[in-house]
Amino acid sequence: MCPSLKELQNSLLEMYQSFYDVMEQEGLDVFLVGGSALGAIRHRGFIPWDDDMDAAMLRADFEKMERLLAARGGRIGVYRYLPAENEIHPDAPVGHLYDTRMVEKRGYALSPKIDIHPLDGVPGRGLMRKMQNVISKVYYLFAYNHPTKNKGKVMKMITRLILAVTPKRLRLAYVRSGKRFITRWNRADMTHVCSLYGEAGYTRETLPCEMVLPARRVPFEDREFKTFADVEGYLARRYGDYMTLPPASERRPVHGIADVEETC
Repeated sequence: MCPSLKELQNSLLEMYQSFYDVMEQEGLDVFLVGGSALGAIRHRGFIPWDDDMDAAMLRADFEKMERLLAARGGRIGVYRYLPAENEIHPDAPVGHLYDTRMVEKRGYALSPKIDIHPLDGVPGRGLMRKMQNVISKVYYLFAYNHPTKNKGKVMKMITRLILAVTPKRLRLAYVRSGKRFITRWNRADMTHVCSLYGEAGYTRETLPCEMVLPARRVPFEDREFKTFADVEGYLARRYGDYMTLPPASERRPVHGIADVEETC
């Protein structure tokens, strides 16, 4: 029998709590972002119809987190962390946390997950920002190694062709050099950061550092987690009038995980 949406949310909450506790012990900041930050402010917990969680970490903390979890075999108890660059269940080049018990029953595609985005420093000049944006997209394509989704048929055909004609060794070389370029602005004096693979796009995902730090604790269900210092400003930038509920027709899980009965 498929888990209900509430059961999925409870599973996500326990998974996130386990991850969050380890990060707190290590002195690393992890922020609720996206729909999870919106849920924290508007609903004091999950958006009622949400079926995943979104978090982010500054690149320096993100890299420390990946090394820490790699040393633990990618495990936090029954939870498994898949790093940003992996061949197990390739997705966007962000980190993913799964419940291994769910994965064993349903597979990765139908299991709830927590996306953990790195926040990278942004260059000050317009031209360099455009270069960072473009290079990050090509890096995404080669790290993901699949044609783009949700960008239209033409873009899907173009990216499929690019992957077909680019030898694997060149793709891997570009992943290495591309990552060096897009992460080169992660310095102590950076003024802006960006979730390069956030759904809102480069411009709206670019934030001044004073909007992000210092981390702020907010209620979430019966817990308390960190989010951005000016989370209201962040939500307004990303969603506009974020306190107004969407139309009833849009109040449904994005991934539809709780509705797939034939896989249970």
